[in-house]
Amino acid sequence: MNTESEHLDELLGVHDGMIDRILASYERAPEARLDLRQEVAIALWRTLTRFRGEASHRTLIARIAHNIGAEHVRQIIRRGATETLDPGHPSETAGPDQVVVRNSLREELLLGLEHLPLSQRQVVSLHLEDFSHAEIAETLGLTEGAVAVRLHRAKEALSRWMKTR
Repeated sequence: MNTESEHLDELLGVHDGMIDRILASYERAPEARLDLRQEVAIALWRTLTRFRGEASHRTLIARIAHNIGAEHVRQIIRRGATETLDPGHPSETAGPDQVVVRNSLREELLLGLEHLPLSQRQVVSLHLEDFSHAEIAETLGLTEGAVAVRLHRAKEALSRWMKTR
C-alpha cells in the first residue's frame, strides 16, 4: 500500500464517526449513506493532492461530507422525493431503558433537523460535532456572525418544532 492510500485510510478511520453523523443528518437509508461515504472518500482522495494545510483535516473532511450531503438533498428535492433520517443504532453497552430514551431523543433531534432549512441544518450538524463557531465558519465559508445567527435561528426553530410535537 502506498503512503497516500495509508494517509487516506488513516484520515477516514480517525474521522469515521463524524462522517457518519454528518451524513446521517442528510440521509436516512443506511445503504444510501454508504454510497455517500464512498463519495466522501473519493472527494477526500482527490482533494488531498491539492491540500496545503490551510485548514485542519477535520474541517476539510467535514466540509466535504457536508457538501456531498447537501448536494444529495438537492438531488432528492429536484426529484420530488421525501426521505426521513435514520434514528441510528443503539449502543450494545447501554441498558435497555437507556437505549430507549437515547434513541427516542436522538430520533426527535434528527426529525427536527430534517425540518430545518439546509443552511441551518449544516450549522447545527457541525455544532453537534463540537466545532467552534470559527471552525463552522471556515468549513461552510461563512462569517462567524452568520454562523451564530443561523445557529440561533435553528435552535429557535427546533424549540418551536419540539413544542408542537
